Amino acid sequence: MIIFNMKTVQLKGGFVVTGQGVELADIILRNGRVELAGDKKRCDEVVDITGKYVVPGFVDIHFHGYNLFEFTSGLYDVKSETFDNSPAAYDHGFEMLSNTLIKFGVTGFYVGTWASPLANLRHCYAQLYRYLSNAKTQPGAKILGGLLEGSFLNPQMAGAQNPDYVLEFCADSFDRIEDKGTIKLANVVPDFDRPSYELIEYLTDKNIIVGAGHSNATCEQIEEAARAGLKYFIHLTNGPTGGSYKPFHGGGAIEAALKSDELYAEQILDGCHVNPAYVRDILKRKGVDRIVGITDCMFAAGSQVKQFTSGGIRGAVSEDGTYFQVVGKSNTLFSSNLTMDRGFCNLLNWLTTDMQGIWNRLHNAFGFEDALVAVAKILSKNPCALTGLDKEGCGSIADGAKADLCVLDITGSQGNFKVTVESTIVNGRIVYCAE
Repeated sequence: MIIFNMKTVQLKGGFVVTGQGVELADIILRNGRVELAGDKKRCDEVVDITGKYVVPGFVDIHFHGYNLFEFTSGLYDVKSETFDNSPAAYDHGFEMLSNTLIKFGVTGFYVGTWASPLANLRHCYAQLYRYLSNAKTQPGAKILGGLLEGSFLNPQMAGAQNPDYVLEFCADSFDRIEDKGTIKLANVVPDFDRPSYELIEYLTDKNIIVGAGHSNATCEQIEEAARAGLKYFIHLTNGPTGGSYKPFHGGGAIEAALKSDELYAEQILDGCHVNPAYVRDILKRKGVDRIVGITDCMFAAGSQVKQFTSGGIRGAVSEDGTYFQVVGKSNTLFSSNLTMDRGFCNLLNWLTTDMQGIWNRLHNAFGFEDALVAVAKILSKNPCALTGLDKEGCGSIADGAKADLCVLDITGSQGNFKVTVESTIVNGRIVYCAE
């Protein structure tokens, strides 16, 4: 592994994926920003990336853990099936995530909590606050804040989360977590009318981006929640997400998500949580600019663990090793073992092949370059637009944009591409190079 720490680096000969298309261009990394038309003579180092593709770095807004570290609980001990939640365990976990996720092209991510006792929530967010306050610079991918997922969901739609830990829907419940500003995204389902709407308004006033997942809300409730500040759907169709074929109240949450032109919708891109045919249907209905690709990755990913317990729920790896499921509930999945580079590859292949939909007879294949632009938006631009990171120049490649980038080697043919992360760049520094 070779890491360049020079102040100014030229990436030469690559195909640059912008919001408008794919073009052959050199990129200069200077003072943490992108220059597409800068003075190449003033570069300290030239890196030849001929034939490679440069995309904005991936931003995962829905991530729980990896390699035995779970944000909610700490470091998992395989033998005792318990978690070490000491400050040292959290420091190890945060450093490991930062150094590991860059290998998958991730330049920034949010760490999410499960439904959990209040004491656990206080502790893990205190550890996040301590780490972010003390870390002058993070070693690789940036931890951007926390996602509070499990505390304000519909207990009847809990999926793999423990409904016993759902909190009362009120501002005081949130304030008792004492997160000290580390929570940047939160799940609040609109299912409970006025208490839901008031909590959404309260969190929105605190500049927290509010989503809805594990919900059985009606379309009318979703629309009222959107007026209160709701911005997106958490892992749409999963969690589970309620829907209705009836006309009453405008339908259910799935119908509301598909009808809305403003609300973003997360999609887990592992091909297991959501049938790729449904992904194409949802993408066609919502449009490329309103889909956010996520992993929903958990601590058992990247390890050899076969069975585990989290939040009082027993989970296991599927027989083919591709996903996690709740023991005794074969159709209830338990987060995922997806990484963002695999999500990118999956979506690229789904988009570049003719595919039969569920509600659509046929989805025609995108051209390769059009598919690249779409996937880059879904994994980079859209999560930054949702969270406001785009205002800092993140999520796109343009003059003056934040130099958070990923260099990819893409081989193969339509519907059968292989994607390899060649290097990852954070704040203009090449922090990872494949060996």
